[in-house]
Amino acid sequence: MAKGKAGQVQAEAALVVPKEVEEELTLLRGFRDLVAERTGYALGVVALNAEMKEATAEQRKASNEARKYLKQNLETFIQNADFEGYKKAVEEIEKTSKALKEARKPHMAKITPLRRAIKYIDNVAVPQSLEQLGVKVQPAFSLSDWIKKAVESQKKRK
Repeated sequence: MAKGKAGQVQAEAALVVPKEVEEELTLLRGFRDLVAERTGYALGVVALNAEMKEATAEQRKASNEARKYLKQNLETFIQNADFEGYKKAVEEIEKTSKALKEARKPHMAKITPLRRAIKYIDNVAVPQSLEQLGVKVQPAFSLSDWIKKAVESQKKRK
């Protein structure tokens, strides 16, 4: 057997990969890239959600307080027949909700396309890729052992 680089070149040249294996390898690489792309989108959504949460903290707090005020005083409004007080509380909720919606709008403009891409990959691209790989995906109604263990260990960490 030849030694050195010349021997390696001869060994590589002698290795013939069957066409079926080459095709499956190509499909697997494509599937790997698809899953990586989906994971990237999901991580992007998480990061943008955190950014949005931080940027809209004041508006969320105001909206939550307005809803809490109505919930706490609803019985009082009814007992006192204070329709005007109730109406003001509802108007305050509408005002704060509208402000929150406006504050979220630029963030949601970035998040929504990523979520749609994830949904498309999950519902169309992955099933098609698996079909090309010869895997028939069927509905599952119970968890496999490995995923049960993984979920349980995840719960224990928290």
